[in-house]
Amino acid sequence: MKIPESYRSVARKAKRQGWTITGTRGRHLAWTSPAGAVVYTPSSPSDSRGYRNTVALLRRAGLRAG
Repeated sequence: MKIPESYRSVARKAKRQGWTITGTRGRHLAWTSPAGAVVYTPSSPSDSRGYRNTVALLRRAGLRAG
């Protein structure tokens, strides 16, 4: 699954923390935390607000900053 350029830095951070990222049949991304929480996001943000919303969802599910 190709990660969109806008999500690559977040994806690298998530993978270092043990998250897995898979694609869904509907062209969304399923981010699974090591604890088992699943966050579904669009495969590409439509604007900068979409990117910020995705990051906020991932942080609420346990993604640590840094």
